[in-house]
Amino acid sequence: MKKNEPIYEEMRSLMPYFLIISGIYLLASVIICFANGGDYSLPIGAVYGCILSAASFFLLGKACQGAVKRSEKSAQTYMSAMYCARYLGLFAMLTIGALAPFISLITSVVPLFFPRIAIMIRAIKTKEE
Repeated sequence: MKKNEPIYEEMRSLMPYFLIISGIYLLASVIICFANGGDYSLPIGAVYGCILSAASFFLLGKACQGAVKRSEKSAQTYMSAMYCARYLGLFAMLTIGALAPFISLITSVVPLFFPRIAIMIRAIKTKEE
């Protein structure tokens, strides 16, 4: 993505919120790991989930940028195809994570909600200003 594209700017404005939420979550998972007797699968799952969430959000941005350059019907078809591909890939990666004994599935799934939370926080903050 080029720096002057609107989708890039939108994603860049959400990045600090996503990083703060992810940092708090990773810190909490490390604390819970030590409180739970050293269950290292919790922070590994949290890191894995944050990476999946960031990659999914980045791919959504790339798909939106590609759809903007198409006609209305073509953009709708393109976004539907990218939506299916992105979620199939996400399902495959979560399945791999679930089968790995050193990754906690629950802590991997929670970060998938972080982009939505970041969008809501930014909207509230923007509304206050």
